[in-house]
Amino acid sequence: MELTVIGFCLGLILLGIPLYIMYRFKVGLLSKVLMAFMKMLACLGLTGIFLYYVFEWDSVLVNILWFLLMTVVVSFTTLSKARLSVSKLIVPVLAATALSSLVFGLFFLFFVMGMKNPFDARCFIPVMGFLTGSMLEVNYKALSTYYMGLKYHQQLYYFLLGNGATHEEAVTSFLKRALEKTSTFYISRMGYLVVGLSPVVIWSMLLSGSSVIVAVEYQALLVIACFCTSMMALFATLWIARRYAFDEYSRLKNITPKNLAE
Repeated sequence: MELTVIGFCLGLILLGIPLYIMYRFKVGLLSKVLMAFMKMLACLGLTGIFLYYVFEWDSVLVNILWFLLMTVVVSFTTLSKARLSVSKLIVPVLAATALSSLVFGLFFLFFVMGMKNPFDARCFIPVMGFLTGSMLEVNYKALSTYYMGLKYHQQLYYFLLGNGATHEEAVTSFLKRALEKTSTFYISRMGYLVVGLSPVVIWSMLLSGSSVIVAVEYQALLVIACFCTSMMALFATLWIARRYAFDEYSRLKNITPKNLAE
């Protein structure tokens, strides 16, 4: 299915309807909407240019570099939205994001889709982009829940340590809350996929000419893959972070539950 220049321009004209309504009723967000629209076009344009050459070259090295770039962007964005220390947590977040996306992504490409070459840009880039992008919102909320819990309820942490609990036992309740945050997001997503959330994969595959059955199967499997990736990324992040920084508390007095979340 090809989109002509005229069709694209006609689609842009649709934006005039909400803009006119905002102007007519003096909604004070007109300039912000236009600015956001221009930023979106700029970002999509740059992304489109990069992806065009990535797909043209279809090189394993280039595809992996693009995947690493996506994980770096997602990792920095996750920490920024969660308002956590980038310098202290970028290594565990980046490592966990890349590892979990690669493990489940290659499994999906190689075993589920039956790709002989899982690094083929036509499938590797979309699947990895879907997995890394989907974990951003849920994991930043889960990480924020974990570290904010340590920051504002650290009396509980030290109380448990003072009563003989190990470090791992003391943070288990905080880890449980973070895992619940991730699970709750995907429970709602799987339970209300059609009613509450638009099944993007289904509509995209139907537009590309795939059958309804295949589109539904891929939608279900990709949601499951995203759930597994997010859960593994969160657990791996906290596991690495505890050994990368938090477990050194007894030796490095400046690292505490509070300043890890600052």
